[in-house]
Amino acid sequence: MALLLPALFAAMELADRTVCANNLRQLGLAVQLYLKDHDGQFFPLLKQEADGRLWYFGFEASSSPALGEGNRILDRTRGKLYPYLEASETVEVCPSFFKQGHYKPKYKGAWWTYGINRVLSPYPFDPQPSPRNISEIRPSDAQRTVIFADAAYINWWQPPASPQNPLVEEWHYVLPQDRSAFDSPHVHFRHLGRANVLFADWHVEAVGPAAGSFDSRLPEARIGYFDPAEVLFAPGGS
Repeated sequence: MALLLPALFAAMELADRTVCANNLRQLGLAVQLYLKDHDGQFFPLLKQEADGRLWYFGFEASSSPALGEGNRILDRTRGKLYPYLEASETVEVCPSFFKQGHYKPKYKGAWWTYGINRVLSPYPFDPQPSPRNISEIRPSDAQRTVIFADAAYINWWQPPASPQNPLVEEWHYVLPQDRSAFDSPHVHFRHLGRANVLFADWHVEAVGPAAGSFDSRLPEARIGYFDPAEVLFAPGGS
């Protein structure tokens, strides 16, 4: 039995990684349909509205944060890709995410375990706040430019998390390592030390981390950054 367990574990992880890759392919189809309907323009990461915040993955009313971590309410039906996804709640969640341990939910129910390339879909306060156009990605760079990737974050400031009890939570964007000093690692290398990535030529590939990039608050969670030699984020090859 002891000899069989490692092989069984590897087979189960391979199955989960395959499901995750299929999720990303379905997200890729949804993105392509969205872009076709919006002249190739990506969506903003966030839009502030009078009654709450419209994230690209759903709407959170202003009253929601007061419900506390794990009980906040997200209306997925208002997400940018929701009309293009047939099975939203299953496609949004990688089966390997919840096997990592040390987990803290943000919303009520599992909600999103993949991160959009924030260079393409920025915050309104980013240096380049306008969503980018898919046509800006050079064809020669498409096979290395990130659209979505496995993502997670180490939360240490919102109970039940604390500096003494850091916990993993879902995350919603990815960036290059040198983008900003205030961004903690957020690429989740949950598939035996690799992260699934949907690239701009719409293929999915498992990619490894940059050396020494795992978040030191919880290194066993394997949350770090991509090696900049492996992937691109900005249109134009940077």
